[in-house]
Amino acid sequence: MSAGRSPSPQWRKPSPLGLGVAVDAVSNVAAPLLAGFAVAAIGVVGADSDKFRWPGPVLLCLTVSALLFVTCVQFGFHARRHLYSYADITAWWSEEELRDHRDLLREEQNIDFRLWDRWRGRAYAAYSGGMVMLWVGVSLVLAPPTTGNSSDTGFRWAAAAVAAGAALGEAVWSAYPPVKRWVERRRVLRRTA
Repeated sequence: MSAGRSPSPQWRKPSPLGLGVAVDAVSNVAAPLLAGFAVAAIGVVGADSDKFRWPGPVLLCLTVSALLFVTCVQFGFHARRHLYSYADITAWWSEEELRDHRDLLREEQNIDFRLWDRWRGRAYAAYSGGMVMLWVGVSLVLAPPTTGNSSDTGFRWAAAAVAAGAALGEAVWSAYPPVKRWVERRRVLRRTA
């Protein structure tokens, strides 16, 4: 390597290594399944809205949830096309091409990896938002209707509270990693300043 040239970048990989597979599972299996559930629930609430305490807010939450889950699928698709390994490159490029273009291919893989990471983050945010809205919608569905005085009213309020707690837990769980990274960056910046 010449004196003025910086070292070539390394091949990038997800950390932990299973992150790419996890993103695929969320965006290709979980999100479509949950979007279907949200759409089915919209049909039920829309058809029998008089049986729900707050049908309008329920429909809004479930619609936003379905939209976010479908968005997660789209973001996951865009993410997946940018994640590949050195083994994938060797499957498509000849040994001669690899030898002649190794640094260029490594730089290209680094750029694609950064794009994957951005789309992966967007898919995670859409999935997490979809989960929060789904639990809020379920909580509103479980609230007892205003008409009638049933013996299970207390149980329905308890179930609604559990679902609302799940929404809150999902929101905290989803926000924790980015907030933790932000706090750590701020701490490092203060030490270096």
